Amino acid sequence: MDEMATNTEYILRMVLELIDKCKTLEELREAVKAVLDETK
Repeated sequence: MDEMATNTEYILRMVLELIDKCKTLEELREAVKAVLDETK
């Protein structure tokens, strides 16, 4: 598998995990923002 496909799979798995953990769309939004802030 090439690097792009590996990265895409990782991101999708992370999103699915966040969806499972968050009860509301707002919680999901905040969780994604927190992940994005960590990468800066």
